[in-house]
Formats: sequence, C-alpha cells, structure tokens
Amino acid sequence: MTLPMILGISSSLLAGLAETYYISSLGSIPLAALGFTFPVTAALMSLTLGISIGMSSVLARAIGSGTDEPPHLIATGGLMLAGSLMIIVAIAGLLTLDPLLTLLGTNEETRPLASEYLAWWYASLFFMALPGVGANALRATGDAKVSSIIMIAGSVLQILLAPLFVFGWLGLPELGMPGAAVGNFCARVVICLVTVYVLTHRHQLLQWGGATLNEILSIWQRILAVGLPAMATNMIGPLSGGVITALLAQYGQETVAGFGIASRLEGLVVIPLFALSASIGPFVGQNWGAKAFDRADEAMRLTFKWSLAWGAFVALLLYLARYPLIHQFDSNPEVSEVAASYLIILPISYGAWGIIMMTSAIFNSLGHPLRSTALSIARMLVIYLPLAFALSAWLGAMGIFAAAAAANVIVATLGFVWNRKTFSIKPDAATQPA
Repeated sequence: MTLPMILGISSSLLAGLAETYYISSLGSIPLAALGFTFPVTAALMSLTLGISIGMSSVLARAIGSGTDEPPHLIATGGLMLAGSLMIIVAIAGLLTLDPLLTLLGTNEETRPLASEYLAWWYASLFFMALPGVGANALRATGDAKVSSIIMIAGSVLQILLAPLFVFGWLGLPELGMPGAAVGNFCARVVICLVTVYVLTHRHQLLQWGGATLNEILSIWQRILAVGLPAMATNMIGPLSGGVITALLAQYGQETVAGFGIASRLEGLVVIPLFALSASIGPFVGQNWGAKAFDRADEAMRLTFKWSLAWGAFVALLLYLARYPLIHQFDSNPEVSEVAASYLIILPISYGAWGIIMMTSAIFNSLGHPLRSTALSIARMLVIYLPLAFALSAWLGAMGIFAAAAAANVIVATLGFVWNRKTFSIKPDAATQPA
C-alpha cells in the first residue's frame, strides 16, 4: 500500500515544486508571496484531510470487523460532508483574504499577488475535497493503486497547465504568479470528475440514492468523532506555521522566500514518511478490527524503525546537496543562506517527525484521535512556538529552525513511549486499547 502512495504523494509534491520553479523565474517578490500562502493552503488541505481520516477510520474498521453496513454509505457520507464543508470555507475565506495576509506579514508588493493566488485556491476547494476524500476511501478498502493513479494524473495536469497561465503560452493571458493557481483549479475540476466516475462505476463506493437522512447524519457523526480532532490536529501545524511565517517576515521578505524554497524541498524528501503514515492507518485499523493484534503491533514497530533510517539518509543527502538544489530556484545570496540553514538543521529531526506521523496515524485509525491532537498540541504550541520566540531573539531565523527540530525530537520520544504503553503485545493488554 505504501509504494503506490509514494508515487502519488511524490507527484503531488513534485507539482508543488514545479509551481515554485515557475514562480521563481518571475523573481524573488513573487517567490516570497508564494511563501506567505503556504500556511493558508496547508490549513485548507488539513480540513479535507481531517474528513478523509475520519471516513478512512470508520470505513477500515467496518470492513475489518465484517459488519453488514454497506461501505458505499460511509464513503458517500464522507464525500457529502467534505463537499458541504469546503463550500462554506471557500465563502468565508474569500471574505477574509486581505486581513489574513496582512496578519501574516505581507507588504504592499507581496499582498496583491498572494491574494489573487489564494482566491483561485478557495474557488477550487470543492474540487480538491472530493478527490482527496475519495482517494482515502479507496485506500481504506485496500486499493491504493487506483488512488495513486488519480493523484498522479492530477499532478501531471497541474504541471502541464500551470505554465500556460503563468507565462501566457498558447495565446492564453499571462497571469504571472496567480496563473499557477488557475492551472491548479483547472486540473482539480478534471480530476474531480474522474474520481466521481471511478467511485461510482468501478468500486460502487458512491451512490447518491437509497440512504435515509438519519443514516447520513449517523455516518457524519461517526466520521466527525474522528475527523474533528484529526482536523484540529492537522490545523495546529498550519496555524503555527502562520505565526512562524509572520515571525520570519520580520527578518525580510527574502527570509520568507528562502523558507518557502526549503519547505518545498523538505516536502519532497519526506514523501515516503507521508506515504507510510497514510498506509499504516488503514492497515492497523483493519487488523485491529479483525483482532489480529500481534500483526498490527509488528507493523507499528517496523514503521518506527524505517522512519529513523529514512530520516538519517535524507539528512545526509540534503546536507551534501543543499546549495545545488537551492540554486535551481533562486541565486539571491540572502535567500540561499536562509534555505541552506534550514536544510542543515531541520533534517536532523526528520526521523523523529516520521515517528510522530506514524503514532498519530495509528491513534486516528483506531478511533482515538484526541491522542493525536495532544501530540500535535505538545509539539507545536507547547514546545515549538515558545522555543521559536525565545531562540529567535538570540539566533534569529536559525533559532526558529532549531526550535522546530527540538520539538520533533521531544514529541517523537513522548509519542513512541505512549504508543508502546498503549499497544503492548501482551495478550491481556491487546484486547482493548488503553
């Protein structure tokens, strides 16, 4: 299940990296404007991810336990919930764009670019949500292959369409940075239609008729029981990221641009960790539902070991290749030095970050999302933000990066201990999660 997910997530992050490359050719100001949009777009994706996690948890455990409840009812309910939520969020987001960007630290040069870019992002939220939730429904049934094909197709479309609008190719208007979001919008509409077709006709997971209002409301309640805490968990990161972006903006727009480049590169190398966390949830959920506790526990242990090994590998890789990678996007010395410092400090903690991902995914899959929320609160609000403010006064932007690495290591240790205590493989402890 993880290998197809690696391909799918790789394609999504490569599309983001291609977008950064297109925009970097327009100069440091558009690149900085893009950096200010990261916390907002990450928060929007977290909302969809929360619903996806909730639906995947309910669906995987239902399939694993052999319940008589039709899987298509759960999947259909999840899609309806996600679509409705995204329409509300899009309207609210469009009404609050400029105040939000001002709060994040944009100036008169970056704010108009970021605002127009995000307006198209909000317009595409509905078309982003349905494929996102649909892909999780497919993974919950064990079909990661089709899910990854949908993700790859969407990414390829985005990579192909974005430059048409950014640079005005084929007679289209030259929109600059906002053109990347226009291309993304077009790709999402197409993939949304494809996903609905696949779910309806290939897997019969989407059926609009036959469900009563009470059945839909019951499904929504069960999905939100996991989805809301998962949403809150995933929102903590982007919201904290917004505070960090505003803090970095005090050191100049070039600092934000360097942070944006490093963040995109980071996303590329942690793809296997994201893919593994997306796979371990349904795997553990189905095995737990089937009472195969030893098998679930063995899978957990393997993911922890693999996270540490991968983290060590990419830390060395980024240390050696940081400048050649950065200079593909911007040769501005100030931008490059910020990005290089990030890629020296943060990768040390990627293995620990992977353990946090696995622990959170496992808790969500078993219907204990508040534990994931507690880990996220501890990581971002209790440790990272206070430490970032303290160290930034001493070390500047480097102190902020050091605070992030420290938070990853501390919370990974706490998460691992909690996981081992909760999911002991002893027969008397395995019958019910503590």
